[in-house]
Amino acid sequence: MLVYDPLTNPLNQIEWAFGALECIHIASFAVAIGSIAMVDFRLMGLGLKNLRSSDLLRTTTFWTLGGLTTAITSGLLLFSTDPERYSRNEVFRLKLICLVIAIIYNYTVHRMVARRGSAGAGVIAGAMSLLLWVPVIFGGLFYAFT
Repeated sequence: MLVYDPLTNPLNQIEWAFGALECIHIASFAVAIGSIAMVDFRLMGLGLKNLRSSDLLRTTTFWTLGGLTTAITSGLLLFSTDPERYSRNEVFRLKLICLVIAIIYNYTVHRMVARRGSAGAGVIAGAMSLLLWVPVIFGGLFYAFT
């Protein structure tokens, strides 16, 4: 039976590797969630009023997808440093559940409302999107301290 030993992981052996990857992880989440939040604020009528939500969505799609892809990839690599510890942590599990729900919401309801530009539904969709991303952000912060 093959057993994974975290001590063999280069991220645990090279002094600066984990920290550097964590910086990439946080920065990529900032790009992804920041680009989503721009659309959310536009949907709620709080910013970038000179752009239609559909145009803003189209403009930010590359950054959102690139940020999410990088954040998830770097997150999986970070997870590989001690999968048993991450798996046992309730805050980490909550973060993953919220991440999956937020991504599904972003690429279904949020995207549909942004494309249509509906004012009433936009306020609700934008606020709901922001609320879904908050536990993802704080879950990562709280995990570091539990």
